[in-house]
Amino acid sequence: MLRYKRHVQSFTEAEIAEKLKVAETLREEGKRVYEIARVLGVTDTTYYNWLKRAEKPMREGDELRRLRRENAQLKRAVKSLANLAGAAQS
Repeated sequence: MLRYKRHVQSFTEAEIAEKLKVAETLREEGKRVYEIARVLGVTDTTYYNWLKRAEKPMREGDELRRLRRENAQLKRAVKSLANLAGAAQS
């Protein structure tokens, strides 16, 4: 039996927000959910999950976790740039 690996594409929060704006415009034009999902390049289920996530208010703990993760990424980027600058001066 052949098994195919499914390509899983992940979108950033900003990309999802942009796609939901496009979806809102399409919904106002009277498009159906499957048509909107096709335009966005996602499945109906993904579109519904995005809508549910967008409507749910973010909890304080979620925001704190997101900020800590972002802070850690920024620290790694600064450290990496500092290492590159130090190597360039040598």
